[in-house]
Amino acid sequence: MGDNLTTGVRLAMWCGPRNISTALMRAWGNRPDTFVVDEPLYAHYLRETRLPHAMASEIIERYEADW
Repeated sequence: MGDNLTTGVRLAMWCGPRNISTALMRAWGNRPDTFVVDEPLYAHYLRETRLPHAMASEIIERYEADW
């Protein structure tokens, strides 16, 4: 088994209520040894569903959408 300091540990978390997910995201984001991504699948969702969204084109252009 590899050393976590050199190989890293990938941890994915999903949360329900917005206030809890925001608190967890900020808590993990304050650690110097973590990288936090908020809603990584949202650009893909907007691209595939084509649902109306005020900033859909900007979100799709800026974030990964090829899942």
